[in-house]
Amino acid sequence: MKKLFFLFVMMIGLSVQAMAKDVITRDINQLPQVARTTIQKYFAKAKLSYIKIDKDFLEAATYEAIFEDGTQIEFNSKGEWTEVDSKLNPVPDALIPATVKTYLKKNFPNIAVEKIERHRKGGYDVELKNDLSVEFDAQGNFLRLDD
Repeated sequence: MKKLFFLFVMMIGLSVQAMAKDVITRDINQLPQVARTTIQKYFAKAKLSYIKIDKDFLEAATYEAIFEDGTQIEFNSKGEWTEVDSKLNPVPDALIPATVKTYLKKNFPNIAVEKIERHRKGGYDVELKNDLSVEFDAQGNFLRLDD
């Protein structure tokens, strides 16, 4: 009986793995419209390398756009950006909430934002080019600084 149960569990595990797969494409039309608009608006000059579509079993798809300059943008299933990681160029100012931008300009003038992550429940993590990480709540209020 234990062997039969173990075999049953293994079969379920393998079938779940078979259903969960990543898709790699260069077709921007595979992204939700909101994600395509974000790319066209803020990254029009960047050359798209590829798009990774992560489809996990029983979870909504997530998307990652990777550009030739090393910039990576992650999107949720609705096409809203969740993370922008820009290696060579600063994250576009328009993607940074106004209160976060104001705090950064006041406390870290002339230091560009290298990465910004938007949390599911609100709040932001911002990494600066000088390797400092700054955390903000959903309203953009400063929470903490890490080095």
